[in-house]
Amino acid sequence: MSTISNQAEAIRIALDGVLDGAKAYIASDFVHAWEILLNSPGVCKIAILFEDEKARVNGPGLDITGRVNRYFDVIISRGRGLQQLRSGNLTAGSGGGMPLFELAETMRDKLRTMRFNPNTDEPPDYVGMGRWGKDDGFNIDAFKVSIWIGTQLSLPSATSPGNPTVI
Repeated sequence: MSTISNQAEAIRIALDGVLDGAKAYIASDFVHAWEILLNSPGVCKIAILFEDEKARVNGPGLDITGRVNRYFDVIISRGRGLQQLRSGNLTAGSGGGMPLFELAETMRDKLRTMRFNPNTDEPPDYVGMGRWGKDDGFNIDAFKVSIWIGTQLSLPSATSPGNPTVI
């Protein structure tokens, strides 16, 4: 069975240093991701956020298969640059690097083709890509790619630790 930490670490390893030399980090929450991406403006960085896990069920109490979908957001940014034309980073790059739009698209393609544990995990499903930041409109030049990974959990048994036998 793949764990959340195994999957997050696999994403980090697959992306670390690959896109314009961007370091990849696992973020604990939105604020941590924000700190990672704003640190060292002009330098490309990637933050990996575990968002959610949902059981694959057709109704309450029907989780009998142990199948779940794990949602991850992967964000790429250069922080807030000092270019006179703010959109220059998006379409022309910065400091000799690739345009941020191209980096986001390359990251999307890399995530879509990743493979995790072939015994328990499905290939990632691409959910979408969009800008990333705060809802109140204060954003940095950052784009997130959202994926989910279908995973088989270990099936509990009546003799599993912490699972008392009902008589």
